[in-house]
Amino acid sequence: MSSEHTQGIVKYYTRRHTQRRDAFDRPYANYGYWTRPGLSMSDAAEAMAGLVAGAAGLCPEDEVLEVGCGYGACAVRYATAFGAKSIIGIDITPTRVEHGNEYVKQNGLADTITLRLGDATKLDFAAGQFDKLIAVECAFHFDTRRDFLREAGRVLKPGGTLVLTDLIPKRDADLSRYVEVENRLAADIEMYNPKNAYDAEVYAGYLRESGFAEVRIDSILPWTLARFIPACREYAQRPTTVDGDKVLAHADKLQAVVDAGEDYVLVVARKAESARGSA
Repeated sequence: MSSEHTQGIVKYYTRRHTQRRDAFDRPYANYGYWTRPGLSMSDAAEAMAGLVAGAAGLCPEDEVLEVGCGYGACAVRYATAFGAKSIIGIDITPTRVEHGNEYVKQNGLADTITLRLGDATKLDFAAGQFDKLIAVECAFHFDTRRDFLREAGRVLKPGGTLVLTDLIPKRDADLSRYVEVENRLAADIEMYNPKNAYDAEVYAGYLRESGFAEVRIDSILPWTLARFIPACREYAQRPTTVDGDKVLAHADKLQAVVDAGEDYVLVVARKAESARGSA
């Protein structure tokens, strides 16, 4: 049975599905990696898929687990651009999994990619099953992220690579204010979990206790949220945008958390070659 917080996330993303309009012309669901001016939201989101795949070193021999797979757009990109041998994606939102599997079939990749329901903190896979594990913009939701990291350490092969993009407070953030802003916004967007409100130093410690080595946590805020928020506001103000006021309000909420000290980070960690974390 999923926790109350996790059930709230399911409800949130089910609502978000009904609100998806034409901001994305492909079924991506991330803030994007804005590498140059003039990118569309879909192009930036696809660039994010390329960023994490490159950081993971995806190659044709890899068996990949994507946690928080959404509508499968990133998984399709991993298969078509990087040739991953096998990709399993899990998500807690039934609507996303259903539509994602349709998208996979439309791209002729049903033999390579399988999307299914699953809880990131209770991974239903064998120890040492995967070469790579990727999770884009979702670990901050989990109840808890620390539990997920332990599970990631278990299901990766020794020497396997974990790549995440994630939202955390900056090292110099006023943590009490950060959590207060998160809690205030969580009243109507159930995306924040105060149990996950810790900085990169604590994060790295949890990775190491889960059996990971060679841990890197780098801020990429200037190329992600810092550019997505203005793009979201510009989109909201287009005459053709449906519910532009809601889109604008969402951008304002994202900015409020950034102003309170939120960072957007790329996390890359390699599981130690020893058996630690795989039992």
